[in-house]
Formats: sequence, C-alpha cells, structure tokens
Amino acid sequence: MTRWLMTAALGALAATAASAQKPEPRIVQVTANGVVETVPDVAVLTLFLRGEGPTPDAATGALATRQKAVEAGLTGLLRGDSEITTGNVTVIEARGKTCEDGRGYNSTPRLSTGECAVLGYIATMQNTLRTHRIDKAATAVGLASRLGAGDARLERFVLSDPDKAQARARSAAIANARMQATALATGAGVRLGPILTLRDQMGSRFDAAEMAVSNAVPPPPPPPPPPPPIDLTAKPQPIETRAEVYVTYAIAD
Repeated sequence: MTRWLMTAALGALAATAASAQKPEPRIVQVTANGVVETVPDVAVLTLFLRGEGPTPDAATGALATRQKAVEAGLTGLLRGDSEITTGNVTVIEARGKTCEDGRGYNSTPRLSTGECAVLGYIATMQNTLRTHRIDKAATAVGLASRLGAGDARLERFVLSDPDKAQARARSAAIANARMQATALATGAGVRLGPILTLRDQMGSRFDAAEMAVSNAVPPPPPPPPPPPPIDLTAKPQPIETRAEVYVTYAIAD
C-alpha cells in the first residue's frame, strides 16, 4: 500500500513538472485603427407643415391640402427620387394672448371661457425627406416653403450604405494591424504567423472565412415660374468612418 502511494505521488509530480515545462504560445497582439472617407449620397430634409381653422376638421383639412401640395411639388422637382416619412402630427387648441399667465402657454390648466375661450385649432406635422438628388436638395427647401411648409430645412447629408463604409474602415484597420505586427515580429527577429483571433470595437469576432407617385395638385393658370435654383453642385463634406480592431497573431516556428 505504501509503495502504491509513493508511485502515484511520483507520477503526479512528473506530470506537474511536464506541464510546467510546456512553453507558452508565442503571439503578437496589436490594436489598430482604420479611417475612410466617403462622399455622402443622400440628403435629408425636414419639413414642418401647419394648418389652421375654426374647428379641428378645418385645421387638419388645411394641413392635408398643404401636405399634398408639398409632396407633389417635391416629387416633380426630384423626379420621383424622394422618400417622405411623417411623424409628430399634433392638433392643439388656440387661445388668445391674454390667456397666458407669464409662465408659458397653457402652463396652468384653464377653463375655455372668457379670455381663455378657444379661438380655433392648429394642426402641425413634421415630415422627413430623403433623396439622392443632392444637387437639387437646397432648391427643394425653397420650393417646399413656397408650397406651404412653414419651416423647411436641409438638415444633413448621410450615406445610403453605411455598412459598406464600415467594412472598408475595418479592412483598413486589419491592414494596419498586419503592418504593425510585421514590424514588431521583424524587430524581434521572428516570423509572423497567421491570425489567431480578431474582433472589432463592437465586440464582433471574425473567423478565417470572413477575413479572406404622388397625388399631384394641378397648378393654377398661369403656371408658376420654376423655383430659384440654389447652387449645390459642389460635393458635400465627406463622411468619416472609423473602425478599431484587436488582432492576435501567432509567431511562426
């Protein structure tokens, strides 16, 4: 029994010694960034429309008429290259200025009598328009205002396919990582091996395979002149896309 225990203990010590002598894998770890610039190909406009009337139906009817006129005009100007979405539709009561209490309109509940009697209703709507016709975007703002938009703005330029730009930035970051890792390996006198792990700033991991119309409103006669053009022929400011990757390379034997 004693001999068996001694043999088992010696075997365990030998296994521990062998494990301790196993060399750690030789690796190179780098963090790299990639930056690409892409000229935006979509203009985003914000249009605020308003309708007024003595009743809610009159206010919303006036709003709908303006909405149709604006959408028809912009669809014609942009030759159908527009996507209009609607949000933030409101209908509120309108009261006289003497109903205000000095702390902001309707800050305190009031009865609809006397100075605070309802005089009418105001209907508002916010529309967002996206178009690839960047050269016509500023002109579209002026036309929308002419056709009834109370507030028309060219808000920003965006990319129609940001994922493609992100993929280009990631590829640039990976190329930068290999350049850094190669320089480190060369300086250490070793040869760089394949990628062991790769992830980006979003935590995504990549394996080897992944690495290798309109309701037109007819214009009244005589037809209105075309809207004054606003020159937007110069390309908008490029959009910068960034990516960061964390790469582990093996050191080749």
